[in-house]
Amino acid sequence: MNVPPVVRRHPALRWLAPLAVVGVAGLAATGVFRAQATSESLPATSPKAIIAAVQSPEHSGFSGTVVSRLSLGLPELPSFGGDDDGSSLASLLTGSHTLRVWYGGATQQRIALLGATDETDLFRSGRQLWEWSSADRVAIHTLLPARPAGAEQLPDPATTLTPSGVASGVLHDLDPTTKVSVRSNARVANRDAYELVLVPRTAATRVGSVHIAVDGKTKVPLGVRVYARGSRTPSIDVAYTSIRFERPSRTYFSFTPPSGATVRHVELDRHGNVDASGTDRAARPKRHRLQVTGSGWTSVWSAQVGRARAAKLTHGTARQLSTPVSGSWGRGRLLSSDLLNALVIDDGRVFAGAVEPDALFAAAAK
Repeated sequence: MNVPPVVRRHPALRWLAPLAVVGVAGLAATGVFRAQATSESLPATSPKAIIAAVQSPEHSGFSGTVVSRLSLGLPELPSFGGDDDGSSLASLLTGSHTLRVWYGGATQQRIALLGATDETDLFRSGRQLWEWSSADRVAIHTLLPARPAGAEQLPDPATTLTPSGVASGVLHDLDPTTKVSVRSNARVANRDAYELVLVPRTAATRVGSVHIAVDGKTKVPLGVRVYARGSRTPSIDVAYTSIRFERPSRTYFSFTPPSGATVRHVELDRHGNVDASGTDRAARPKRHRLQVTGSGWTSVWSAQVGRARAAKLTHGTARQLSTPVSGSWGRGRLLSSDLLNALVIDDGRVFAGAVEPDALFAAAAK
């Protein structure tokens, strides 16, 4: 699948997509999504019915606030992006964050990452995609290609960062790899919700379970929690603290760079790839091909990020907390947490997944 440049440029966005597939995508806010039980239950239903309903939610649009924190126990996640721009989007990988989300349909989305003194926004209106950073007053514009009939839709950075985006990745191709059950008395963001509980059938993954709160009326995912195997504390917990199911005005999705802003343009060809000949050099992403071995919960993601970038990933605190390792694939360092392992090799290759270290070593040896 081709990925818009905004996703290629930022480590946070680059990691969210692959990690969603193995069940560790998204953001976290411990205590935000507790799916507390209520005395009143929604009508009984089956996991299959809920999963089907999530794919076709009953709403015309919504807006809300998401509180998030990523807590994987790693000093720094290796990035498959080529840039170290220090953007606010990349900061989503650590700490607590508040995001505002507006959704007006498949081609109208906006997400705002709220900082203490600044804001980073992603706007999509039709084929127009804008990224705006108030901190450095830079606006990056991408004209998305027209979608031919039957063509695969480009992933949307706005929805990737929400409970809906996280849930979509986790719910992809569940059977026969996952045991699924449903509870009907949860409550999230002051709304009655079903809670899907996903448990991997394989012991080869570090994911113990994934809990997805689904709005009882609209079937929109309201929160996602991911637990490492054997842990009672969620490593990942992203949820709406408030949500309003009403289509936002079109004005929320359009963007005009303010006077004095630096504007950069990224051009895509008809396949959604960056057209290097027509792209502003300053906005052009450095591309590292993302590869995957395995599938589902045991997927291992890899990329060649270069020796300099690999060295930077394992310096300072990361070096103190990582373990030197070696094998037929070379020498490197292993970063470990309850949920995720990452292997950074001296030659510039990076491997990561919610798997045991041996799975990373095997992938590196291929």
